[in-house]
Amino acid sequence: MCQKELPYKLDAYREIVRRYESIVYNTSVKMIGSIQDAEEICQDTFLRVFHKLHQFEGRAAFKTWLFRIVYNFCLTRRKQLAKRRDREGVNTDDLSESLVASESPIDDMSLSEELEKAMALLSEDQRRMIVLKYVTGLSLQEIAEVSDLGLSATKMRLYHALEEFKRIYMAIREGKEPEA
Repeated sequence: MCQKELPYKLDAYREIVRRYESIVYNTSVKMIGSIQDAEEICQDTFLRVFHKLHQFEGRAAFKTWLFRIVYNFCLTRRKQLAKRRDREGVNTDDLSESLVASESPIDDMSLSEELEKAMALLSEDQRRMIVLKYVTGLSLQEIAEVSDLGLSATKMRLYHALEEFKRIYMAIREGKEPEA
């Protein structure tokens, strides 16, 4: 319906934004880690949808197409942030250590803080797999399409990400420093 109405009528487009805005934003925050960057990615995503919706062919589900856009924007932003850090001479290991050190003692952490800390200690790929599955609610097939992976590779990466998350989370719960 939206493809037929744009650019003259915006009712269907507004419905798309209403349905997907919070999940696009939450996915961006989890993948990027910055509220400001996530807000920009969210805006860029819906602008891209507005301008490119006529190209949506329906070969995949709309949600898959949308999250492919979000995923690509997040990857691009992460690369930009990494280049900026390299230019400015900021070591990401130092940032991770200062983030971990600045948090309250593990005994005082809430469950949410423990989960966030465990997520922060995952590799980028592992974090992305978990976010796509549990934050955005994509199926394994949709994650495979968004990530340009085969279904079995997607299953294995998600399995390994969950195993690593469990290992890190259990170490945090036990008051130990997770091993690399």
